[in-house]
Amino acid sequence: MRERRSAGLNKFLERLEGVRRDGKQFKALCPAHHDRNASLSVRETNEKLLVKCFAGCTTEDVCKALEIEVCELFTKHRTAKQIVAEYSYTDEGGKLLYQNIRFNPKDFRQRKPNGKGRWTWTLGNVRRVLYRLPEVLAAKEVLIVEGEKDANTGNAIGFTATTSGAAGSWREEFSDPLCGKIVTIIADADSTGRKCAQNVAGSLFGTVESLKLLELPGAKDLSEWVESGGTHELLLDLIENTPGWQPRQIDGSTVLDRVSAYIRRFVSLSGSQARVAALWVVHTYGFAAAVATPYLAITSVEKQSGKTRLLEVFETLIANAWLTGRVTAAVLIRKIDAEQPTLLLDESDAAFGGDKEYAEALRGVLNTGHRKGGKASCCVGQGANVGFKDFSTFCPKAIAGIGRLPDTVADRAIPIRLKRAAPGEIVERFRRRDVDTEAAILREQIEEWYMSIAAELSEARPVLPDALTDRQQDGAEPLLAIADAAGREWPEAARRALIELCAEAQALDISNGKLLLSDILQVFEAAGVDRLSSVELVAALLDVETSPWSEWSRGKPLTPSGLARLLRGYLIFPHSIRIGEKTPKGYERGEFGDAFLRYLRIVDTVGPQSATAQQSNTDAGSGGLSKRNMEVGVAGPDPEIPNENGACGGVAASQSVAATCDAGVEEDL
Repeated sequence: MRERRSAGLNKFLERLEGVRRDGKQFKALCPAHHDRNASLSVRETNEKLLVKCFAGCTTEDVCKALEIEVCELFTKHRTAKQIVAEYSYTDEGGKLLYQNIRFNPKDFRQRKPNGKGRWTWTLGNVRRVLYRLPEVLAAKEVLIVEGEKDANTGNAIGFTATTSGAAGSWREEFSDPLCGKIVTIIADADSTGRKCAQNVAGSLFGTVESLKLLELPGAKDLSEWVESGGTHELLLDLIENTPGWQPRQIDGSTVLDRVSAYIRRFVSLSGSQARVAALWVVHTYGFAAAVATPYLAITSVEKQSGKTRLLEVFETLIANAWLTGRVTAAVLIRKIDAEQPTLLLDESDAAFGGDKEYAEALRGVLNTGHRKGGKASCCVGQGANVGFKDFSTFCPKAIAGIGRLPDTVADRAIPIRLKRAAPGEIVERFRRRDVDTEAAILREQIEEWYMSIAAELSEARPVLPDALTDRQQDGAEPLLAIADAAGREWPEAARRALIELCAEAQALDISNGKLLLSDILQVFEAAGVDRLSSVELVAALLDVETSPWSEWSRGKPLTPSGLARLLRGYLIFPHSIRIGEKTPKGYERGEFGDAFLRYLRIVDTVGPQSATAQQSNTDAGSGGLSKRNMEVGVAGPDPEIPNENGACGGVAASQSVAATCDAGVEEDL
């Protein structure tokens, strides 16, 4: 007997791929994620469709992917939508790629042929092209309008007209078929239409022979203008009297100054912090073109220092903001993969200290998401259909919390350490409704300026400060490219600001190994010797009040054998050295030169086996840490030539961070 299904169920199943019967339900590939295992279950009951994705996609996700409303899952008492227009998009040879479908009541959806005489109501990875592409390729002069209806109207009055579809659907690759042509863009007479037309013009500028942009008088769009009496001749006259389009010259330095000042009105920030914050805001508009994206680690010692307020201020300025405190691990990963938002994560201390599964998922997202191509792999499906999927984690992120972030996360972030406003230090109260208009204007300026420098930034190779670590340089690169494009004082001031903030992070994030090397260098510098016995070196380390060596192991002090174990990883080992008439186990300063250079970025001017070159006679009986007699045959044969170009030669490690900041720590704006 032929199975009886409602018309609503049949229409829904026709939109899916891989449909098969499974008892009283149907299984299909879920359109909301890259499904290989038929994770979607569909069942009709009580005149409605029950839809469930066992990989975790919501019903809303599935409906959105199919471009239908949730209410359409009710199979009875719903108004059927009638197709009133089909707009076909073809390749260069006229082969159908997909269609835009217009319904009544007014609605638009897209579909592609499934190769079996039916339609799949989601495009997936189908190539996107301009409407009427073969005609566009054959023409010398082309009109670009918004929507297929206007394109058909333009063709009806004697022009070759095309569109990318709805407002905001323009892609960079659409510029290629128009290269070298005479192009006129007709903008819809509303804010969205004007903005989209400007973006299209910016994409085409420099690639076409002639470019004009106009708005038709007394009409919203081309179709309305023609209905009101517009003709081919009148439009030609309008085009002829329209000057060529030129991108507006925007002063990027002024835009950055305004962003910085806007942020500091509501949050107490230093000048360096405000500069980096402003550059990061602009970066969110084009992060996808960068190789890496810097995180902002917004921390404080105490509550009520402005962390959440800074995120709220960011939310009014940045592109595609997502301000959240806590979501499930599945939502976090899937939303970043689907939308590439700018993540504003509040109360990260609670997130990392709470549910273990969420904390690990968050750590994975943050550890991989600072570089393009970063991914997190998750299980999808259920039972025998369990598989995995790689989700993109690359997007800008600002993370706020009390205390320190995990080391692996902090290593990828620029620190913004906030303090409570001091008495007399006044910041304006932040009320979203009072600043929405101002913020919208500022966002438009940011976006317009970014669009004007996007091509420049994609080719930029800014000079990176040597004082930054490799990861810090990765994050600094897109910010410094923006600063260089802005000009005036921004290139130099941005570098000073990043050095100041990142050098502070280096000083606070020093590991025990680096701290030990730093203290050993200070001991050798203070003693003015080039060799020390293990006992003397340990005794000097125990006297360093700011280091943990006096209570190193369960409250007990560091011992010579403990020191040897710590230095073993750096391939530095105790050996017999001559001090006066004695030959105790100990260390020569030259043996630390490679470790000082690699881990402290200090060029030590005393090389290995340098004792032979010195041949210095010292007072062997004076005791303490005085200079000793260095006898021939104890040290190695050839002294290392000192590096006379080393800017930091012989400088104690505690001074190295200050040296990288130079004397030019930026004053507040």
